[in-house]
Amino acid sequence: MLFSNENIATYINFNFEPVWVSVRPVPRVTIDFGNDVIVKRTLHGNVATYACTAEGKVLDILPGIYEPVAYLDRLEQLRLLHKWIAGARDEATMAGLLMGYHQRQLDSLESNQPHLKLAEYPMASITGAEQGTRIVLEPARRIAARRAAAHTERATAPSDSRDLANWEALFIDTSVNEQIRRRDIHRHLLEQQVLVTPEQVTKWLYREVLHADLDDPYLGLGNVLFDNYPFAHRD
Repeated sequence: MLFSNENIATYINFNFEPVWVSVRPVPRVTIDFGNDVIVKRTLHGNVATYACTAEGKVLDILPGIYEPVAYLDRLEQLRLLHKWIAGARDEATMAGLLMGYHQRQLDSLESNQPHLKLAEYPMASITGAEQGTRIVLEPARRIAARRAAAHTERATAPSDSRDLANWEALFIDTSVNEQIRRRDIHRHLLEQQVLVTPEQVTKWLYREVLHADLDDPYLGLGNVLFDNYPFAHRD
């Protein structure tokens, strides 16, 4: 599990005030195979990571599950995003900075470019003494070139076939999250033009981005369960 990863849990606990919210009851299925053979289990759900201000306003959202190294990198970006706009004098100024961030990210993704990256650099005086830091939003390739020596490689692929399939699926999910789902998130948050709370966007996020409508009791499985059921007229 992503959140049971020790490195991720440590990073979150050190840099954020973590809050877990369940947005709907956990679905459970029961299959009776006859002869007293019954299987009961929960269905896989979906998850989203919201980065919020201290007042509970959404800065950005990571949809779904990520490969752990990539997830840590995105969490660091969310930390820098909060630090970047935290100095705004009021909510209107903060909203302006945030809308500019989402617009630039959306422009980059719609041009088939990767996300822009926030990078933190020391500021120095004429005498060379450090005078704090500045945070800059710039193309990822510049940061990658500047930090190539400190690049963290992906974990070695597992040898077990089932673990390998899960490992490959994580990288596919990560790519979809970054190139498609987050593009839709940037666009939607930009369209709001003001800071919003998680409650204001959660139903939209699960319905339009994660394709798991929270108001649908069958989570999109209704057609599979009922359309081709040959005994529906008897029930």
